Amino acid sequence: MKIRARRISCWELWLVCGLLLSGCRVESDPAVAISRGVTVKRSEFVQSYSGWLLRTGVQDTPQRRSAFVQDMAATRLAVMEARESGIAETPHYRMREEVLGRKLLLDLYIKKVVLDTVKVSEADVRTLFARAQTTVSARHLYARTLTEALELRQRVQGGKSFAELAQEIFRDPDLKESGGLLPPFTFDEMDPAFEEAAFTLPIGQVSEPVRTAQGYSLIRVEERFTKPIIAESEFQSRRPHYEAYALERARRIARRDYTLRLVDKSNIVFNDQVLEALIIRITPGSEVFEQNLDQLEILRYGDPVKVWTVSDFREQARFTTDRQRAQVRTLADLREFSRGLVVAEQILAAGQSLRDTQEHRTQLREAMDRYIVEYLQAADSVDITDAEMRAYYARAPANEFMRPRQIALRWHVFATEAEANAAKNSDMDITGPEELFFAHQLGPRSNEIFDASEDAVVGPLETNDGWMLLKTGKQYPESRQSFAEAKSVIYFALVEEKQRE
Repeated sequence: MKIRARRISCWELWLVCGLLLSGCRVESDPAVAISRGVTVKRSEFVQSYSGWLLRTGVQDTPQRRSAFVQDMAATRLAVMEARESGIAETPHYRMREEVLGRKLLLDLYIKKVVLDTVKVSEADVRTLFARAQTTVSARHLYARTLTEALELRQRVQGGKSFAELAQEIFRDPDLKESGGLLPPFTFDEMDPAFEEAAFTLPIGQVSEPVRTAQGYSLIRVEERFTKPIIAESEFQSRRPHYEAYALERARRIARRDYTLRLVDKSNIVFNDQVLEALIIRITPGSEVFEQNLDQLEILRYGDPVKVWTVSDFREQARFTTDRQRAQVRTLADLREFSRGLVVAEQILAAGQSLRDTQEHRTQLREAMDRYIVEYLQAADSVDITDAEMRAYYARAPANEFMRPRQIALRWHVFATEAEANAAKNSDMDITGPEELFFAHQLGPRSNEIFDASEDAVVGPLETNDGWMLLKTGKQYPESRQSFAEAKSVIYFALVEEKQRE
């Protein structure tokens, strides 16, 4: 379906007052295109069209407006037709919806709990402006852990020079030979924590260990140069820019700090032996494959303690991007990647109440509409044969296209926890249709549900509608999808491959 070039005769296109971007008096937000229940509002058109003009640099003309609104209309109609054709039931759509739903829930929770609480003051904005006029020259020594950083600082205090220690710890020849001297830098060119120390530390003094996104640094400022004359008029002329940037930067720092606090609070303990086996297993080109690895414990965290097996780890990792997974090359990378998964799991558990909000549903619907457009465009531009898909399936690793374990469940919802407990204690029989569920669909208590024996009653579990009792049925272990089941996923993977070529 070529949605960009498609012409639709059934559309009625309304050019409001002849010029959609003019200021004439009309209904507050009139429709500029209507058909089959799909509408393009004036505000939606203005936002999209204005952005397109800025990106492309072309001139605004009535003909371009008409073509653009018709293109918007055609795109929305194509999305509607794709939904009517059942695209929401395909595996690739469900997989993307699950991934995007989690990401949006994470972002929404962080926004409400962290970002919306951030404020910046007049002093913050002026400090930012002053730093933008300043250049810093500094040395640093890097350590992977706080313990290593503290040991380095003790050695510096004991008389060791930056030059001597840089020879030991740096692989980079420039840093090794320069004694850890960095090229001169200014505002927003370094990690925020590193920058804060470099702009506030007295010249010549060695900092305490500074925690950055990469590890820890000891910093010694050699020189700071600030432009000698900074006019107030210069600050005022650029004030809106620095106010917006100060808020955005403060939010980034607040999000990072919140994540680091969660990592520290989680008290994550790794099983190093399993980590080492796993890094070998996932390293490209490795022929080592331990069949029983998935049932081994890889980490534990929290209070009460929660244990993850390698299978649990893989279940969480499938929601990350190909790029994120490809960056895991060392044990240190794997630990950092795992910490991120643990933090994400905790945020998702805390943010479950937001899943059914109108804000989250709207964001997810809009994100999936954009995905449908991308999918249809990709499908139009690439030819994929059945033979290519079968060959892709045949050469894929044995652990690809896996269907996660499932459990059959029946349930009953009660108004109060007391009613649910009374029903459970009276051995009430839970009847009704039985449905299959994956672990990720059951939330933070999925392990409890899967650990229950067949025909057990689990709960009560609190939901948005009340208190639920679950009756467990047969469990189905993780298994590989058939070619027919994996076909749509393979198709889109091949489309993406060919587009990258």
